Amino acid sequence: MSKASRALTLLLLLVPAGAQAADNLDCIDVGYSEAESASLFRFVGSYGLSDWKDDRRIDPEIEAAIVRRVKECANKHDWSYEAIMQAISYKIGEILWSGLDQNTVLEPEQMAQLRDAYSNSDKARLIEIMRPAVDAIYSSGFVPPPSDEDTRYLNEHITGRAGLPITADVTAYVGAWLLTQGMMQIPKDRFSSL
Repeated sequence: MSKASRALTLLLLLVPAGAQAADNLDCIDVGYSEAESASLFRFVGSYGLSDWKDDRRIDPEIEAAIVRRVKECANKHDWSYEAIMQAISYKIGEILWSGLDQNTVLEPEQMAQLRDAYSNSDKARLIEIMRPAVDAIYSSGFVPPPSDEDTRYLNEHITGRAGLPITADVTAYVGAWLLTQGMMQIPKDRFSSL
């Protein structure tokens, strides 16, 4: 069992059984100590595509800070077990996405074009494409490749609209950037629906 799994299991044992409502997700964005904030800042500032490819995940001290903060928020706002799981998933996605977004392999103009293509895309279709991969990340760890149809959609509506070359690094980066977007949006939507 990984350190993160052990920490999550411990957290879940400490949550009140009757917890219900899922609101105030933004509670987990504040309340970190200066040392925790500095660790988060350093991690985000150094996390890039090579880390994603190497399966580098969040440092243990950051995981501990997230667990502590989620526990505080869960107790304060009476979150359910499922809300806690979605809050943790959201925060992990947010941190990984922030690192990838800051430490891009793209030129600034290309990054602006990628953001524009994403903001003008069909979010429901993107979520449909990303959901199996996001769910796999938190269950088996094996991320299934997108179908040929989904790959064509992503190449046309994201990479193509952004005017990006379809190279190994660009494709890997866009895939990781999109997937971490999904790692934020899918748990956030699930949290809000609880």
